[in-house]
Amino acid sequence: MAGENNSSKNDYSLVDRMLHRMAFAHPILQRALGEIESDMFAAKFEASLAARPVFVAGLPRAGTTLLLEMLYKTGEFATFTYREMPFVLAPLFWASLTKSSRKTGEARERAHGDGMEISFDSPEAFEEVAWLSYLGDAYLKDESLSPLGPEAVTGEFRDAFVKLVRKLSAVHSEGGAPKRYLSKNNANISRISALRSIFPDATIFICLRDPQTHARSLMTQHQRFLSMHDDDAFARDYMKWIGHFDFGANFRPIDFAGRGATAREATGPDFWLRYWIDAYSFAEKNAANVKFVCYEKLFADPVSALTAIAGASGLGDIAAFKANAASIRRPTSADAPLEGADAKLTDDANALYRRLAAISLG
Repeated sequence: MAGENNSSKNDYSLVDRMLHRMAFAHPILQRALGEIESDMFAAKFEASLAARPVFVAGLPRAGTTLLLEMLYKTGEFATFTYREMPFVLAPLFWASLTKSSRKTGEARERAHGDGMEISFDSPEAFEEVAWLSYLGDAYLKDESLSPLGPEAVTGEFRDAFVKLVRKLSAVHSEGGAPKRYLSKNNANISRISALRSIFPDATIFICLRDPQTHARSLMTQHQRFLSMHDDDAFARDYMKWIGHFDFGANFRPIDFAGRGATAREATGPDFWLRYWIDAYSFAEKNAANVKFVCYEKLFADPVSALTAIAGASGLGDIAAFKANAASIRRPTSADAPLEGADAKLTDDANALYRRLAAISLG
């Protein structure tokens, strides 16, 4: 079991690792298999829907996984889980092939060391494989990632993405009412208008966190994954295969502001604070198309925040979703000034945070 949350070779047998290397040997393999599946399994997803999907995005460490898991627990959504690995663009094919030999496993703490636990049935951020397979040339640069607008969305990708959403709905609906698609993909913070052009009726949540605390967490995780990738080549390769360039040896910053930022600059607090400003300034320009979810407001008044999130998501059982308030735990690290950060950057980040927190849900 691996992904953004857990990617160590210790979680895989030799056969598993060989299968994953084969599946990701070339992006065209995933894409070709998905397209063949669309023809062969068309009858299985013809009744599935792609209407009213929900997308969760934001810089990592902003609460995106927490929001994903709470929404997924409602039972109203289909999303990627570890069971879709490694052939994530062909979920119907892979589910039919592995149905009689599905693994079970106890929940275990993810690689971030933050106390969050995952299992084979946990939702995960594997959607990026689709973007990478079809549009990688448009945004994957040598040392950074580029934001994508509607003009980058090809008809081929639009068709494949919508079909993938419908396939996941078919896999996870299990003969019941079709489930809506739920996505957690941090990189989608740089593709808000592109997403909207594909799914005009989508709800897009952008998770927001106090910039100094957030920057410190990003900096810490980057160092954590640098050490992990030094010790575990499979973990490094795995995260590159699934398009997770958030941290570690594979880190490629999203060039929100066209500054030409590279991972070589990620050596101190000013880089991460500037990165935060660029990311959320980009999101602010798209504020009319998204709903902001503030990490601090969620913990301060979870009932109010969850009620607003449920309403924005169009959930069928708002009361059940609000019940998550009882299990929301305080973050393990307290808010504190970011030592060594430039004073003007800090002031700019705090001002932007206040503006976005003011319009966030809750």
